[in-house]
Amino acid sequence: MIVAVQRGLENIKDKLREKGYDVVTFGEYNYPIDAVIYTGNRLEASFIKNNNIPNLMSQSLGMEHVDRSYGVLLINATHKTIEEIDTMLKRKTYSPLF
Repeated sequence: MIVAVQRGLENIKDKLREKGYDVVTFGEYNYPIDAVIYTGNRLEASFIKNNNIPNLMSQSLGMEHVDRSYGVLLINATHKTIEEIDTMLKRKTYSPLF
């Protein structure tokens, strides 16, 4: 999983690397990313473009391969521990639905 982390969150970057994630700096990586870790009330989403949203290739019942974009998980790290962020990344959800 490739996780883009906002500048200034070096401590989170280091901890995620220790946990085995591929970590890049948000806005400086122009390839597919799976999640973005940020803080504050706003995220500069202009950095999330078609070239860094991954495509899934699927094949169904003899049909040709179809590209399906599935998006990027956004996690606001404000008031969250590294364990909470790790759980969100593993579950690929921001919080439990129930």
